[in-house]
Amino acid sequence: MKKLLLSIICSLTAVFAFGQGKVTFSPASFTAEDEVTITLDITGTPLVGQTAIYVWAFSNDGVGGGKDATTNGQWGASSESAKMTLVSANIFQFKFVATTLFGQSPAELINFGFLAKTKDGSKQSQDFKPFKFDPLVFTPSQFRVFPAKFDYTDMATVYFHQDLATDINLQRMYNVKVNLTFYNEGGIAVGSKTAIVAKKESTVLYSYAFIPERVITIPAGTKLGKFTYQFTGSVKDANGQDVTTSGPVNEVVYTVFN
Repeated sequence: MKKLLLSIICSLTAVFAFGQGKVTFSPASFTAEDEVTITLDITGTPLVGQTAIYVWAFSNDGVGGGKDATTNGQWGASSESAKMTLVSANIFQFKFVATTLFGQSPAELINFGFLAKTKDGSKQSQDFKPFKFDPLVFTPSQFRVFPAKFDYTDMATVYFHQDLATDINLQRMYNVKVNLTFYNEGGIAVGSKTAIVAKKESTVLYSYAFIPERVITIPAGTKLGKFTYQFTGSVKDANGQDVTTSGPVNEVVYTVFN
């Protein structure tokens, strides 16, 4: 029974021992959209005995496209939002959701690292890195978009799973295309593009990947609030003639990353 309990606990947390300090994550594995708790043991680091330490975090170490955490503040004056919670002597915790912490979408986040420091930066730990984010798992559906969260500057991909269609016309549709319409934060349409040829990824899967600014000209000073997408195509009528058919219009709201 004790062995079983230990196995369960280990499956919920991941422990990383470094030359100085020990890092534990809960849950043990996580995506960029999950809430994660870092537990840091500063034993053996220059921070031993401190009662107030701060996280200094950064994304995508060594792979490009990284950002400092939005909570970092200045090296000589860490933000209070980066302060770790003192649990017991030399043990601190910090909770975060990566998309919020780094102001990046799941598609942009590959890994992250961090160090702990005093508020003024006079003492610090080594870098603890890199920790990889798990890929997001999607549930197949007739229509979907990847990633689950992104802003209007990110690349997004819309999908049509024809094998999951319930409408007979959508099941038979060919020459598949996509219509896109983009809206500002007030819900006013600011641009659209129709009849974009979809990529046929397999016999039953169509997709289209895009960045809004490469599809339409976004008016100066405008932030997009959402977009809609619709897959269209052709089917044969009773006389063997091509007729146009289309799926529903699907709306996707952009996420605002701080």
